[in-house]
Amino acid sequence: MSKIKTFFQRLTFSEKSAPLVFLITCLFGFGLLIPRLGFYMDDWPYVFYAKLKGIDNLREMLIFDSRPNAAWLYMLGFNLLGFKPLAWHISALLMRWGTVLLIWAIFKILWPERKKEAICIGLFFAVYPFFMLQPFAVGSTHHWFGFLAFTLSILFMIYAVNATPGKWIVFTSLALTLEAVHLFTSEYFSGLELIRVFILWILITRIETGLPKRFSKTLLNWLPYLIVLGIFFYWRAVLYENPPDVTRNEPVILRQIFSEPFKAIGYLIITSIKDALAVLTMGWQNATDVGLLDFTSPFALFRLAVSLSFFGLVFLYLNRLVPAPTEANDDWKTGSITLAIAGLLTGGLPVWLIGRSIVESKNLLSASRFGIPAIFGAAILSYLLIDYFVKEKTKKIFLLSFMLALSVNFHLDNTKEFQYSWEKQERLAQQLIWRAPQIESGTAILTDEEVLGVMGEYAVSFSINTTYRAGDFGNTPPYWYFPFYYTNPNVGDLLLGAPLEYSKLSMNFTGSSKQMLLLSFNPELNRCLWVMQPQDINLRLVSNDMRQLSAGSDINLIKLAEGKEVSLPEDIYGKQNTQTWCYYFEKADLARQYSQWDEIVRLWNESQSVGERADNGFEYIPFIEGLGHTGDWEQVKSLTKFSNRITAGLEPSLCSALDRLAASAPESTERDETILNLKDDLKCSDYQ
Repeated sequence: MSKIKTFFQRLTFSEKSAPLVFLITCLFGFGLLIPRLGFYMDDWPYVFYAKLKGIDNLREMLIFDSRPNAAWLYMLGFNLLGFKPLAWHISALLMRWGTVLLIWAIFKILWPERKKEAICIGLFFAVYPFFMLQPFAVGSTHHWFGFLAFTLSILFMIYAVNATPGKWIVFTSLALTLEAVHLFTSEYFSGLELIRVFILWILITRIETGLPKRFSKTLLNWLPYLIVLGIFFYWRAVLYENPPDVTRNEPVILRQIFSEPFKAIGYLIITSIKDALAVLTMGWQNATDVGLLDFTSPFALFRLAVSLSFFGLVFLYLNRLVPAPTEANDDWKTGSITLAIAGLLTGGLPVWLIGRSIVESKNLLSASRFGIPAIFGAAILSYLLIDYFVKEKTKKIFLLSFMLALSVNFHLDNTKEFQYSWEKQERLAQQLIWRAPQIESGTAILTDEEVLGVMGEYAVSFSINTTYRAGDFGNTPPYWYFPFYYTNPNVGDLLLGAPLEYSKLSMNFTGSSKQMLLLSFNPELNRCLWVMQPQDINLRLVSNDMRQLSAGSDINLIKLAEGKEVSLPEDIYGKQNTQTWCYYFEKADLARQYSQWDEIVRLWNESQSVGERADNGFEYIPFIEGLGHTGDWEQVKSLTKFSNRITAGLEPSLCSALDRLAASAPESTERDETILNLKDDLKCSDYQ
């Protein structure tokens, strides 16, 4: 025990350990669940275009996304990383870590005597609790690449200030190139570009004593970067035109500056202050939400264990980090506060110039991307506030470690939602392709409400089309997904034949509820995917609207696979497990549609041999009908009674199944007696 105590007393860390500590911090916050993450909302358009239309066609997509110059980045990404979600998530994590390293390097060079402060700011930036879209590994690529290129450009600019003429040309050229690359690839960091002048002022103030010389030299050094920034804004506001009928990301406030300058400037000032306060405070409000302290689930206990472990590691690290903070008489306080406030007040400029903001957004999860540049200033100011109000070393380190642990806990909780969404996406894709190996082109796929978290109807549509790997569809995808409560909640109109249309990027779907499949997907209730059909109008296990609309669900749109059995794209979803109950149910339901009764019996026998069974009696009905058509009436009797016993309210559906057997199963005395007795047991006369 004494040896362990001695070891910890002698244990110290130098600043050389910072890169590894930053990587560990990123892994704690974002890396632990990476193997169980997939693609989400804004990831899917990229995957759809690259997979089905070819990687080169990402240019087409990004023109309609108002970001045409980002095509090279995503084309490079898919060529290097392919379509495996794991590769994209690792890439996003490494770009985040690289950005943390560069911010640490910037502060270390700006204030060489403030090594510990630079490390603390790096830690705060690594897991600052605001940007919640890290799991959008594909869709956030331009965010992290832009931040990476921006910070590297700042670093080269700092190197250039006191460099010899030869090196000045090299460093400035690199800085300007990276500035142009990040601006024209993604506009997100165009506002943060304005902090350059404050960094230059800090550096030049140290070597120039006279105020006029400081101003002139600062402006002279800033001028090349200002010219590049001006060229970008001129291109974006004047030269660039969206495709016809596309109004995405129009710089309406930027243009308003020239027509109504006072109104536009007033809007920018008010919005910048509101959004700056939102990024600074809302993140910590989320991280300290009492809901995160509910540790009743296994995952919540996992979060607690990870957060406590991280707290202990950070507390130990900061305690044993040398050198300690200095009391040097430098410009640290004024300079760091200036950068923090400037970062907060300029970070959201490109968003504000298109008339949007964080505080006015209805969906904070989606709007958190607007605040990613401002995290630079928020991380600095968060550390400075703790440093100012807490003077005693141990208390300060405790509070810093506690706040960082809260951030890790917040991000783990946020990522869990994405993990479950991917698990649910995999189930939907697998079960849909088992039940419907081919679907007629032009089919609308409906559910009552959105069934997948952090997705949205267009993302589900792109994922379904990618799953079926349709070809030669031009700009008219064969399928589209509509949650009818949001699309057209009038069930009567849908049954009569309402148009179902949707446009996203360069894709345009034109369909009708006369050609639709209705799905019920509730894995939370231990159910498989149910493709509804007219015979389900008396199914009590779904809503009244679903029952009514099932009359219009046309299963004849589903075709059998021609040749080899259709499977999911393995490079996206991995290998399929076909020894599950839902596999047997979906295949049996498909076989029932085509009256393949022997196939249903084979599936039943195989499911029993591997020990699979349903949690819901409705899923035994295809097997009841298949066993009845092949004359196994004893099994029909036992399975019908078992289904009714495990699922309340199933009597109407079971009675309908018995009616179908009475009408179409081979005639026999045993058939008639079994059906009659079962209908008496179920009291079918009450439902008919």
